[in-house]
Amino acid sequence: MCGIAVIVCGVRIELSTLSSLSEPPFEQLEFSVEDVKSALGQRGPDSVGEKKILLRPTCAQESVTLSLLEATEGTCELEDTTTTSGELHFIGSTLQLRGASPVIQPLVDSSGNILAYNGEVFGGVELDSYDNDTEVLLKCLEKGKALVPEVLSMIKGPWAIICWQESSRTLWFGRAAFGRRSLLVHWPTVEDPRFLLSSVSPASSVANGSGLDAGNSDGIHRFWEELPCGVYSISFSVSESGLCIRGEVAKHEWRNTMWKELIEWERNLVVPRPEDQSMSSSLSRLQEEKDNAISVLAAIKESVRRRTSLHSIFSEKQVVPVAVLFSGGLDSMILAALLDQCLDPKCEVDLLNVSFDGPNAPDRISAKTGIKELKKIAPLRRWRLVEIDADLSKLAFETKRVMSLINPADTYMDLNIGTALWLASRGDGWIHEESENQAVELDNLRIRYKSEARVLLVGAGADEQCADSLVMVGTEQNIEMEGIYTYVSALFSPWIWVALDKEMKLDMQRIWKRNLGRDDRCIADNGKEARFPFLDEDVVKTLLDIPLWEIADLEQPSGKGDKKILRQVAKLLGLHEVAKMPNRAIQFGSRIARESNRKNFGSNRAANQASAGSVRFQAPGCDDIVGDDTWQAEAEIGGNERALQALRELIIFPFRYSLEARTLGLKWSRGLLLYGPPGTGKTSLVRAVVQECDAHLTVLSPHSVHRAHAGESEKVLREAFAEASSHAGSDKPSVIFIDEIDVLCPRRSSRGEQGVRITSQLFTLMDSNKPSSSAPRVVVVASTNRLDAIDPALRRAGRFDTLVEVSTPNEEDRLKILQLYTKKVSLDPSLDLHAIATSCNGFVGADLEALCREATISASKRSSDSLILTLQDFKVAKSVVGPSITRGITVEIPKVTWDDVGGLKDLKKKLQQAVEWPIKHSAAFTKMGISPMRGILLHGPPGCSKTTLAKAAANAAQASFFSLSCAELFSMYVGEGEALLRNTFQRARLASPSIIFFDEADVVACKRGDEGSSNSSTVGERLLSTLLTEMDGLEEAKGILVLAATNRPYAIDAALMRPGRFDLVLYVPPPDVEARLEILQVHTRSMRLGEDVDLRKIAEETDLFTGAELEGLCRESGTVSLRENIAATGVFNRHFLTAKKSLKPALTVEEVETYASFRKSKSSGDSRTVPVERKKVSDSSVLGLGLSWKFGVASLMLLVTGNYYFNQTKHVELAAAT
Repeated sequence: MCGIAVIVCGVRIELSTLSSLSEPPFEQLEFSVEDVKSALGQRGPDSVGEKKILLRPTCAQESVTLSLLEATEGTCELEDTTTTSGELHFIGSTLQLRGASPVIQPLVDSSGNILAYNGEVFGGVELDSYDNDTEVLLKCLEKGKALVPEVLSMIKGPWAIICWQESSRTLWFGRAAFGRRSLLVHWPTVEDPRFLLSSVSPASSVANGSGLDAGNSDGIHRFWEELPCGVYSISFSVSESGLCIRGEVAKHEWRNTMWKELIEWERNLVVPRPEDQSMSSSLSRLQEEKDNAISVLAAIKESVRRRTSLHSIFSEKQVVPVAVLFSGGLDSMILAALLDQCLDPKCEVDLLNVSFDGPNAPDRISAKTGIKELKKIAPLRRWRLVEIDADLSKLAFETKRVMSLINPADTYMDLNIGTALWLASRGDGWIHEESENQAVELDNLRIRYKSEARVLLVGAGADEQCADSLVMVGTEQNIEMEGIYTYVSALFSPWIWVALDKEMKLDMQRIWKRNLGRDDRCIADNGKEARFPFLDEDVVKTLLDIPLWEIADLEQPSGKGDKKILRQVAKLLGLHEVAKMPNRAIQFGSRIARESNRKNFGSNRAANQASAGSVRFQAPGCDDIVGDDTWQAEAEIGGNERALQALRELIIFPFRYSLEARTLGLKWSRGLLLYGPPGTGKTSLVRAVVQECDAHLTVLSPHSVHRAHAGESEKVLREAFAEASSHAGSDKPSVIFIDEIDVLCPRRSSRGEQGVRITSQLFTLMDSNKPSSSAPRVVVVASTNRLDAIDPALRRAGRFDTLVEVSTPNEEDRLKILQLYTKKVSLDPSLDLHAIATSCNGFVGADLEALCREATISASKRSSDSLILTLQDFKVAKSVVGPSITRGITVEIPKVTWDDVGGLKDLKKKLQQAVEWPIKHSAAFTKMGISPMRGILLHGPPGCSKTTLAKAAANAAQASFFSLSCAELFSMYVGEGEALLRNTFQRARLASPSIIFFDEADVVACKRGDEGSSNSSTVGERLLSTLLTEMDGLEEAKGILVLAATNRPYAIDAALMRPGRFDLVLYVPPPDVEARLEILQVHTRSMRLGEDVDLRKIAEETDLFTGAELEGLCRESGTVSLRENIAATGVFNRHFLTAKKSLKPALTVEEVETYASFRKSKSSGDSRTVPVERKKVSDSSVLGLGLSWKFGVASLMLLVTGNYYFNQTKHVELAAAT
């Protein structure tokens, strides 16, 4: 192990290639090279060395001449300041652990290459038992610039490196994955342009008064930061002007796929299948668990062997003991037992145990129990339990020292753990000497002892990889979970497994900054090397290959189900007692936390997650900030995860992350505005989050604020804010909720004098509610269902900083809401709530509550003895309760089916593809990169089932059906028609998937300038402009289709006929013979027909009859039968003949030719208009895909591709294909 550092002066470092790096503010620190050497010397007590390189540019050339000088005393300053020069000052200290002879770092070879290496090579690079890995590595790195990342990517083992490559004038540096070796960096800034790398922060870089209580982390503590894991280089060159030396920083990719996979940390088997859950007691299952445990045991054993006995440990003594950081818990017991199997029997093992509470500390008690069990399985080994007792009254010096070591970490948790690790690595404690007289109390034989071990095995990484994220590092009294509360009612729901996997992945991705750099610095300061067997590359890979349900057992109670795989490993080692021991949080150092400011104790989670480059996954049921109550808002709220998270960030986060806010200088938001339709749960969301954190809530509404006399309304507001402030405390937020704020603070153009006074008073109160990085604080939440109606000044930054939409719930959220409202009643086993949720398009939370209430009433009416809800009860309820957002507009899911439309088979198929497929098979469209159609125009003679076809399509797609007639849109008042049109589109968005149907579309979308009067022309143009705007807005909306029907296609404005609006134009012709037969069969299926009725003959004799006229023929035939005899029992052929004589087809041959000519003209000019009778596969295929194409090369390519796709999948169901 080594301490390494480099100080680069006189070089302009370019960081543009590292966009992820920031330049945090700091105060310039004055520390000398001697300070750095002193700090590094603690890590490497065997030797300290240094080398300097001076960089000077030659005249009129862009090359760099290098001078290699011996180290001299002084700081990193150049004597000759008149010449443009740079300096690289390398420093290295060594703790000799490998090799046959001592090695002094930094190493310099004959070519001028310099290497300062802090690490171990356990594989990947060929070494003999007595080789020194640093010497071997230098030979590998001198081969060429391109090979450096490749060589470093091959190394198995922990490392941090600083290397000068003479041939390329490049400085290489980096840190292995997981950050098992510390390397701090200071990126150059204007105040301090030096570039610094160091294994540890010098004590002088932590100024007086910058301790944890000072909350001054924005300054001194941010001078250093942990170097992110990876391989970096700085290439030196001379600027074009020759006035300065430049250094360009670059980050290099890992060349070894193994490292990429380990860093991504992706587990393949996360969610158990039903058979995995049901096999818990089977023999095959038990054998599989045993095999997995054996493979993990083998991997950990090999890891321990590599770190203790694979290479000879250099020492002047014959035998050097190896130490284990020992708590008597599962991790340390496994390491100790495996160490016994790997070490020579004559080697001694020191078990280092720290206690701040003397013999009564939980870790001390478990350690004594653990060593007894170790002696049972390894009675020949010399085990020493080194009891390290700490006296808080004498820790002033130690605390100051540890604060410099944990830097840049600066939380009380870091100080807590860092102090315990530092004391443990010092190894100064007491042991119990063995006595032959077992009756003698051990305490009487307690003697002073200092461990001489140079290798310390630490169990870091076991918690993160083996599902111990159930318990966060904390104290006995404050054990919380890292974002996951496992033991919920649905133990084996996929969510809990996915959540657990994401939390474990997050822990592993941030372990380099949160844990290992800090641990390495604290342990190495006492001349011991920390080695982490659980973070061996092969161990990590082995654990990743095991299914997550084998890693953790969620059937077991808290403290027993975590680390399931390690408990099985312990049993294989004969450690049966520790395998049954309940897991708990780390105990050592807990009194430090109790003596400190408790609200600051905790991990810097927000900063660590950001630095790990991963998005925080917050599972429903995040940890509470006040008290021990585990009630969560999700118990009363279904869906709305985004709004819940936003409210928690506003109300709860300022208390949970108060220390982090001070560290980052964060100013929390003052307010949040929820907007959305009525009944979506805005008020319920606020109340639920307030209840979750036990905050004080003050509710304001228009009726509670408005008063009759001037000044009284403003007084109500002032009193409400005063009351909220009085209830806010250091551990408890206070929330003001303003309901219907659009009524209290409307736009200035629409408010009166009282509205002006109320708005001004609210502005004043919110502006005076200054944000703070610390509690107490008052937050303001408001809600509205008319976002555009409120004063825009409310929405500026500093008032309502965040706007969150609470929209209508989707299908998944509707299911959650239904489950909430039905959890206290019995449901029929055959009842499918998912199907009910699917059928409730446009229902908001309030509607679903009313639906469940009506269903319960229906069930109680049916049977008062046993209240069980059935599907019929929900059908009854749905006939009473509808979506509130669509009230005032005709909306329904029509009951017309495709079978109710006679004939038109090709046309129905095209409509099915255009309407049903984008909704039912959306994944297939996404996979093919196809956008669904936004509009379809049906044209043809009157009475040819255009409206019926639209309703059947809506029913088949289970879409809400909005029907608009021209009479509703044409109003005597200016703007009302356009407002109705906009409102209909808005409600269709909320009730999606939905279909908007325009009958007689030629009236609304007629060609501009074609109307009769100037007044109607103006109204029509306004409606057309609104329609065009709304249809263009459908590009961002999903699940909305505009269907229009007309019998005057020539009157439709050309702007609507382009792709992107009416993508598909279909001609609905008069029915042919076969179609007329089907129509007659549809309309006579409920009639009693005489045996002499020949429907085919009637179909042949009714040429030019439309579907509506055929329906009229059937109805008139029945009427004729009743006229003949009111007691008639059927309809006979004579009745059809009589009815036919009185009915004549309204359609003429000339009119049919007119429609046909429009169809042909559109077909020749635009292939989107497709005649029904056309049988070309190419047209059908293209239309089925919803593609809009024109003639040309691009169109032909799309046509051929679509044709091939449909020919290949002709007989295969789309759902199965995808």
